[in-house]
Amino acid sequence: MEVFKRLLPKIARINQLASDDETICWEAYDEMGTLLGYAFAKDVPEGIDNIPGADEMDKYQVFGIVDPDEYKIINLDIIVHPEGPQEPWTLDVTEPQFEKQFIGLTAAEINLSPDGEIDAITEATLSSTWITDAIREKVKDIVSKTKQ
Repeated sequence: MEVFKRLLPKIARINQLASDDETICWEAYDEMGTLLGYAFAKDVPEGIDNIPGADEMDKYQVFGIVDPDEYKIINLDIIVHPEGPQEPWTLDVTEPQFEKQFIGLTAAEINLSPDGEIDAITEATLSSTWITDAIREKVKDIVSKTKQ
């Protein structure tokens, strides 16, 4: 919960939202019980076990908060995965200037340009693509499981 409180300090409690025994996200509430957003965590890439040399590929973790009304990204943090390589190819995708591109976007807007609003990091196109795709799909999943 601490990582989510860093992203949205008003969070007082979270409730897990699961489907088919899989965590979709966490509902994040303030002290008054008002739903502030949907918190999520995602490993990127999720599964690369069958790719030769996968243990040397960059891996990331994405933590985010999605607005419960418009389903826009409120805040986001991208970090190097603790199981990733000791020396990642790029750290640029973990920098605030890359992360800030996602803030205020809906799933439909989360694509690499020219199709979307996200500018890939030069020489980190694969990592940029993986992260962008993972965030878009996670937001779509949250929308499909929570929108009424």
